Amino acid sequence: MNADQLADMEDIQGLILRGYNFRYIRYIIFSIADAQGARDFCADLLPGSGKPMCITNAEPWPGGVKPDYCLNIGLTYSGMLQLIGQPDCDTVAGDSPELFSIFQQGATYPNNTAAIGDTGASAPKNWWKNSGGWLLKNDPTPNGSELHLQLTLFTHNPESREAYYHTLLSMIPAAGGGQAVVPAFYMDSDPIAVGEDLDYIHFGYKDSLSQPRIGNTLWNKKEVRLLTGVSTVDDRPVVPLYHFAIATSAPSYNAHKLLENGTFAAFRLLYQDVGAFNSFIASDKTTSPELVAAKMCGRWFDGTPLVVSPGGEDKSLKDFDFTNFNYLTHTPNQLGPPGPDDLGARCPYAAHIRRANPRDDSGVTGNNPPNEVHRVLRRASPYGPPYKSDEPKTPEVKRGLVGLFIGANLTDQFQFIMSQWISNGGFRYPDKSPNSSGIDPLFGPQAGDPDPDNHNFAYNTGNGKYKVIPGLERFIRTDGSLYLFLPGIAGLKSLSEGTIPG
Repeated sequence: MNADQLADMEDIQGLILRGYNFRYIRYIIFSIADAQGARDFCADLLPGSGKPMCITNAEPWPGGVKPDYCLNIGLTYSGMLQLIGQPDCDTVAGDSPELFSIFQQGATYPNNTAAIGDTGASAPKNWWKNSGGWLLKNDPTPNGSELHLQLTLFTHNPESREAYYHTLLSMIPAAGGGQAVVPAFYMDSDPIAVGEDLDYIHFGYKDSLSQPRIGNTLWNKKEVRLLTGVSTVDDRPVVPLYHFAIATSAPSYNAHKLLENGTFAAFRLLYQDVGAFNSFIASDKTTSPELVAAKMCGRWFDGTPLVVSPGGEDKSLKDFDFTNFNYLTHTPNQLGPPGPDDLGARCPYAAHIRRANPRDDSGVTGNNPPNEVHRVLRRASPYGPPYKSDEPKTPEVKRGLVGLFIGANLTDQFQFIMSQWISNGGFRYPDKSPNSSGIDPLFGPQAGDPDPDNHNFAYNTGNGKYKVIPGLERFIRTDGSLYLFLPGIAGLKSLSEGTIPG
């Protein structure tokens, strides 16, 4: 695939190019006990194998009708070693240096964990058992070397989730008196409802509003959007396909043929301390909790962007109205007050959505060209029961966000965003806020952060003065992480054969 070719929908896993919008999800991690049995398992999961379940590719669903399930697969570097061996892994690494090195290091590599804040309580030594869902008899190892395959099962209801999970387990070949691949961890995701809307996360915000608009795909065409019921114009800038589906010929990286039409992802299990978050947004008695929460996120609880409606929620917004906006120069269909928000008077520089995607703001460190290089696809959803204000503090109720953060280049996409925009101060220049916008207020300061400014949340009140709210703490804890390769269908076939393309 060349960088400017249309997406090969048959060869790309479906969740890379589209959100399925299934409500009941199970994230499963397997440990390989027998390499040949694992290869056979992967072969049986190939589309067209005739087996009970198979991996979902990106082709349109017949008649536009959702299937009963969707299934996708990724593997860690340890898993790849099991399937194709060290010499072939070295060949792929040598031909794909920009993409492969961080995947090879893995999510537990000390430089990677330090850069993105996986330290203290979020350090790898505390992962997996902290949140429940660990299935192996032995405790997790700090480096995660026993975790090899990650499958995500999407279904319509809890009953079908359980049924398809058992069907999936029944497909695992026997080996040595046991199973060739063994479930090591799982986490279920169920929707959180606010009224009739099911797209909320535990902190109270409406979710799943903004994803990159990927070029050269069927889903980017106006006719398809209209057929799927999207009525508003999409002003989001187009991000080249090769940032999400790997091309063997791309402007910014080299890639071995095995990686073609695949991608990389960070699998993240993130505990959310809703009680501490609620206490913080209510701590300043001169400001409403709703306004503090909006300034921290960059959206009101219902998803209305601050830069579009700084005064409160706008119930007239629909479809792309929630994401058709820039911070400096209005998009053609941007609603709300005219003029740039270059001082962060409407949406603070520190706000989560501005830090995760600064859009056209070229004053942000590394955002050049804007809207393109440092983007990720977010396929994540909530786990655990909704928060109750009267619930006991001990034992800790397990709840948070789990899923995949997808990009062809983990270093330039996921790792950059987390290290440079989420975890670091000095987000934008010039910045007149008291703490140079500190760090992302939803994630909060890293463990042992000595900078007192990072324990405050400051935002421009719109009159040249700044509101400073002290006591900011870490509301999100990493309870597990893997760096994964999500192969194309042809790549999965090669892996199932224990080979790599010539």
